[in-house]
Amino acid sequence: MKDINFYRKLSLGLISIVGLLKLLYFHFSTLSLFTEETQYWLWSKHLDWNYYSKPLMIAVYNYLSTGVFGDTEFAIKFNAILFSSLTAWVIFEFTFLLFQKGKIALYAVLMLMVMPFFHLGSIFHTTDSSLYFFWILAFYLIWKAWISNDTQWWIWAGIATVLGILSKNIMVLTLPILGIYILLVEPKRFFSKGPWIYVLVSCFSLIPIIVWNIQNDWVTFKHVGTLGGVEGKKSGFDTSQSLKFMGEYIGGQLGFLSPFFIPVLILSLRKLSFLKAPKNLFLILPTTVVWGLFLGMSIFKNVNVNWPAFAMLTLAPLMAKAVYQASYHWKKYTLFSGLITGALLLVLFFPAPFDAIGFKKVLKPSKDPMMRLAGYREMGTRLDHLIDSLKLDRQFIFSDNYHVASEMAFYMQGNPQTYTINLGRRKNQFDLWPGIQQFEEKNYTGIYITKEDQIQEAVRLGFDSLISTEKFYTIHRGDTVKTYTIAILANLNHIEELDTGEY
Repeated sequence: MKDINFYRKLSLGLISIVGLLKLLYFHFSTLSLFTEETQYWLWSKHLDWNYYSKPLMIAVYNYLSTGVFGDTEFAIKFNAILFSSLTAWVIFEFTFLLFQKGKIALYAVLMLMVMPFFHLGSIFHTTDSSLYFFWILAFYLIWKAWISNDTQWWIWAGIATVLGILSKNIMVLTLPILGIYILLVEPKRFFSKGPWIYVLVSCFSLIPIIVWNIQNDWVTFKHVGTLGGVEGKKSGFDTSQSLKFMGEYIGGQLGFLSPFFIPVLILSLRKLSFLKAPKNLFLILPTTVVWGLFLGMSIFKNVNVNWPAFAMLTLAPLMAKAVYQASYHWKKYTLFSGLITGALLLVLFFPAPFDAIGFKKVLKPSKDPMMRLAGYREMGTRLDHLIDSLKLDRQFIFSDNYHVASEMAFYMQGNPQTYTINLGRRKNQFDLWPGIQQFEEKNYTGIYITKEDQIQEAVRLGFDSLISTEKFYTIHRGDTVKTYTIAILANLNHIEELDTGEY
């Protein structure tokens, strides 16, 4: 007991320090919020039972945090830090429950902390942040239910799964994974009461999703179907394209785990028994099922690297056990791998000192993933200045891009509702809210932002006149990485939008 208390306190201290350092990073960073973060924040201003592409909980989390901390960057990032810290904590408790060794549990937390995929959910408050937490929490509670066969644990596991599904729909994969596990390990328990209580409780999550979609033309299902390749435009099968997608998918997943941890993963697969060791199988099965599912999808379409990343969470306890049982040389290699991976992450987050010694040649600012966060705060300030200098009092902000519209809603004074127009894009959440039609023929000035070099003809013809245009340059690490056109137009008449029917 003394051993576990020591490692528990050590892990808790580590998790707290990492969380605090990330909050300090956000506080002093010149980067803006990620566009998906501001989009989900805007959803919290329009609470609903479901949204175009995601369930309701991401809006609820933002509603609660901004209710306490205001509409601030801290309020948004707080959610990401909270969920990532809770995820790491559950990893510790889950690993200890499985293997009864405090040191293995500490190893799991340490390895998780330097895996690149983990920082996706802890740096940005997206649906992945809460998905990570509820995914690992559900498997932790399922394991407690499995070994105790106590109904209350099946119910708690179901509640965790409900919250997970309402955070991100992909959480529903916990159900078939559990079914596969039971059939592989103890088929006679497949029809026992506990697992079906879990399934029944989990299915309550579908009620708000289905009811909302009935009322909104099943847009979520159409959107997910398009992403999965079963809806929308289809092209003929291309072998070379398929191999390219599969290669990018496999490389992306291994990179997200950390290339330096690949030998440790191979060690785990070689040295640990699975069919004869139910604990190990319970950890590897989620990764295997999810990776296999998305690998199959990658045969036909490009798969975003973050989509299956949550499934790697259970690899941390598995790899920690393998390292614990391995030789001193493997322990030394794992430590080295963790330090190198952590150092590379620090360089990615703090590139400025290294730019002075030529890092720009290694990672150009225009290719830097963090470039996507640059300039929106400054753009909001510029639009506020234009409104003030032109003494506008009846205006609306709109764009052909929901990313830009969401950022301006967050960074402009007063957090105005912003709008998007459809000039050939697929649908998004903005299309379900009142649009700019409400301003037609009412002498409203439109402020339009686009990535195009010039404003589109449809936009120009939709107003009485064009007052002015200017370029806005986004600077990242000293280089111009994006250019926008800002146009101010007098009196909206009507913009002829396009409905591509794409989701």
